[in-house]
Amino acid sequence: MKRLSSLMLALALFTAVPLSHAEDTSCRYLNGGIGEGDQAMMRHIAKEFPLRIEFSEGEHGAFLTDIPVTIKDQHGKVVLNLPDVGPMLYVHLPKGQYTIRAVSDNVAQSGKVTLDGKHSKQVILHWKGAPDEVTKEQDE
Repeated sequence: MKRLSSLMLALALFTAVPLSHAEDTSCRYLNGGIGEGDQAMMRHIAKEFPLRIEFSEGEHGAFLTDIPVTIKDQHGKVVLNLPDVGPMLYVHLPKGQYTIRAVSDNVAQSGKVTLDGKHSKQVILHWKGAPDEVTKEQDE
């Protein structure tokens, strides 16, 4: 019963907030996070996605949107290429090593992440205006 009510809540939120999601041959993803309701819904289902990426800028970590993102596997094959995501992007990928590249105001950020198939990873791409910003990766 608890699972059914959670599914009903997620379904209601999916129809009430503007999220984008897709499935293709390589992975499925969920993009959104604009507004508190959208963020709460995404955080509620976060554990279903092995990789979670957030995009922010500035001293106070303001969320960013319209960020082009490319994720490549360890062999350099593009597994996801999206022209405008953010501020939160959740991706379901199999275990392996991936490189994430995103661009904001012509400044690229990139980082590597290893998914072990057991734990979720959160990657925060943050721009302060300098091209050598550090990407943070967290185990969860």
